[in-house]
Order: sequence, then C-alpha cells, then structure tokens
Amino acid sequence: MSDASAAPARPPAQLTTWRPADRYGYVRRNGARLRYGCWNAPGTPRGSVVLLQGRAEFIEKYSTEVVGELLDRGFSVFAVDLRGQGLSDRPLPDHDKGHVDDFDTYIADLEQFLAEIVAPAAPRPVLALSHSTSGNVLLRYLTERGAGPFAASFCVSPMTGLCQALPIALLARVLSPFGVRDTAYMAWTGPYDPGHRKFEGNDVTSDETRYRFTDLWFQADPRLSLGGPTIGWLKEAQRSIDRLFSPGMLERISIPLVIMSAAADKVVDIASHTAAVARVRGATHCSIDGAKHEILMETDARRAQFWVAFDRVAASLG
Repeated sequence: MSDASAAPARPPAQLTTWRPADRYGYVRRNGARLRYGCWNAPGTPRGSVVLLQGRAEFIEKYSTEVVGELLDRGFSVFAVDLRGQGLSDRPLPDHDKGHVDDFDTYIADLEQFLAEIVAPAAPRPVLALSHSTSGNVLLRYLTERGAGPFAASFCVSPMTGLCQALPIALLARVLSPFGVRDTAYMAWTGPYDPGHRKFEGNDVTSDETRYRFTDLWFQADPRLSLGGPTIGWLKEAQRSIDRLFSPGMLERISIPLVIMSAAADKVVDIASHTAAVARVRGATHCSIDGAKHEILMETDARRAQFWVAFDRVAASLG
C-alpha cells in the first residue's frame, strides 16, 4: 500500500514526462523516515534498477525522465531519498541545511532500504545506478557490506574525489577554532534561493531545460527544497573518500563495475575515477566529452552516450 504523505504534493504542469511511483513509502531507521518510491515494469520485467541520487537531489528529479526511460527498457525501478533531503527526514531544525553526521549513516540507511524494500520484491537481476554522492555511498557499501542484491553497479560521476578538496579541508580547519560549528553552512553556501540559481556558468549541466527540473519541483513542493552543505557534511564527505581509498578497500568489490566520468566535471575530481577503476578487478571506465557533472541531466546527445553504455551493461546481465 502506498503512503500518500511520501508522494509529492503536485507535479509541475510543464513536466509531462514525470512518472508517479506505483508505491511510495518510508523505511524507518534510528528514528528517521527514509522516503522511497517503487515503479513496476510493464509486462515481464528484465530486472530492476536501484536508482541512487546525488547531494541535494530527490526522487522526482529522476522520475521526471530517467525512471520512464528505465521502465521503457523493461526494468522495475526502486529509488530512495538520502537522509536529509527530498522527503526523507532532515537531521537539523533548519531544513535547508544539507547535513549528515557521518557517511556511515548513509551506508546503514542504504543497507536497510535494500534489505526491507529491494531484496524481497525486486525482479532479478538488480543493477545499481548511482550519481555523485551516492556513488561514494554505493562503493563503500560494496566494499564494506558486499554485493547485497546487486548483480552489477553503474556509477555516474561518483564522488571519489572533490575538485576543491584542499581548499575545503583548509577552510574547515581554519573555521573550527573560531567556534564555527559543523552544522553551519559552508562559507560560500546558504539556503536555497532561486534567484541565485543562474543557468549561465553553472557547473552541472549544459541543458537549461533539465537544469530547471530542480527549481520547478522545489516550487511545486517546497518540502523538497534544500540549500547548501554544512561544514560537517563536507568534512564527512572527505573522510568517506579517504576511507574508500584505504589500502585493500576497493579491491573487495566483487561484481561488475562501470564508472562514467563527465569530462568537463568541476565538482568531482575525474582523476580519482581512473584511480578507483585501477583497483577494482574487471572494472570499466568511460568518459563523455564535454559533459558536466550531471550526465543524466545533460543534453540529448550526451545522455544518448550514457544510454549506450548502460544498455551494454544491462545486456551483459542476460
């Protein structure tokens, strides 16, 4: 049975490709609700895709277009909002702050979602499709928890390194002695402000229509909106990256892995993708020329390259 409180309030009228989930609900862990959505493939499913989002993203950003493309390929889809964003519970009184106490929390949340929702119901084989922050979470899950229900994993622009890692670390270190708490916004960030979201010069996509998905959904359902990360979030992100690259960690991954880089990425360090792939037996690395960080929100031509690579992985699973 679907939980109406976990569904979006109303879709933006402009987004005619949006696919509402067949079932919305919450997983509960450590006192927090984690919102999920499930879509059933038409006919006999080829398998399932677990769709995992980046920082400040939410299920509807992907159910606007990507979910429909997966359903059209014959896959059932399972998606979950990270703790602290979308319609999952937020850890701070200021709901605009992107915060987490520890990336271990994300990993435990993912484990709960997979065990409670995906493992019992997902048609096999199950493919993980992650973006950015959740690429880090997924890779750590695979190294620390094993393969779980997954037959293969596809990481798009995974956060295995940050382009601004050194300045972020130095700034966090400088601010701490002055009593600036981990729950404070990072210096150059703040609450969500649509007036500051200019398409020109943005670092995430070359496609203005898809860039506006976020704003349209935030306006349609303000519960989804999220501002910048806290100092603590960025500290924990770097700690999680460091742990992922600890000796012997990435070598534990036992299922097929594809890492896709955006060649023009200014958010994550794509050199770290090469380093990660080199340590995972049988892993594949591909890159899309000219693409910015959010490949699945890029231009049609660049997205088409993603789908060619995805379809190749899907076909290999039978």
